[in-house]
Amino acid sequence: MEGELRRNRQFNDFWAIVNKNRVTVLIVAINVAMFVLLSVTGGADDSVNLYRWGAKFGPAIQAGDWYRLIAPVFLHAGFFHIAANTFALVLFGPRLEQEFGALAFVATYIVAGVCGVAASYFVSPTLSVGASGAVFGMVGAYGVYLVRNRREFGGQVNRVILNLIFILGINIVFGLVWPGIDQGAHVGGLIAGAAMAFLVSPSRVVHIEDDFMLFGAPIVRTRFARATQSNILMAAGAGLLVALVISWWVTNNVDYDAFTMGQYWLFESATS
Repeated sequence: MEGELRRNRQFNDFWAIVNKNRVTVLIVAINVAMFVLLSVTGGADDSVNLYRWGAKFGPAIQAGDWYRLIAPVFLHAGFFHIAANTFALVLFGPRLEQEFGALAFVATYIVAGVCGVAASYFVSPTLSVGASGAVFGMVGAYGVYLVRNRREFGGQVNRVILNLIFILGINIVFGLVWPGIDQGAHVGGLIAGAAMAFLVSPSRVVHIEDDFMLFGAPIVRTRFARATQSNILMAAGAGLLVALVISWWVTNNVDYDAFTMGQYWLFESATS
């Protein structure tokens, strides 16, 4: 009986966590589902298969495959790749979802991911996938949220901010020395996530109740107010517009060399 009650409690606790973090769970589920789909249709580490499912590749976007600005955010090249991004998503996602609210969180995640792909498209035509831009966006958004409200959070928040800076620094250095890391997506996602947080992260609101007649002094109440739905949607629209403008500029102003175009025709012939 006690064992059954314990299992029921654990089950209820699990579903309570899932209900509080539905968006995070949904994103993880989509990433895992896409990874399984990649694995059974040719391999998650196969370039042709990644291209088939929507990986970012400069000439393909230039040719009109604009869906490749969003599809790569949910694709991963290999088990270590998805494991690392899932770990970061589980680490930061629930905190942002609960603090920002589900809509602001998913808007920040998508905008950071798409802007990361756009930045990668701007920097290099090479094939790339992954949620790293969105993950860096979450870190940037959380950092801005803490900095904006550091007085309310107290002195310990400075240590958390320094830890975030350290994590970002390590990842940037790692990306510089390790081949194949898409630094454009990382930096683009980081900037986009930070910018979104300025617009949609909760901020302290002071409300003064005028009670001079009764007590001789006002009652001051403070709370953290989330962004309104209209503000979140406008911020998301602005972020996606920036990504589209960057991509439009690259599409109309960049010419690729013969080797890159040769890769493109090989990808196209292999997936047609």
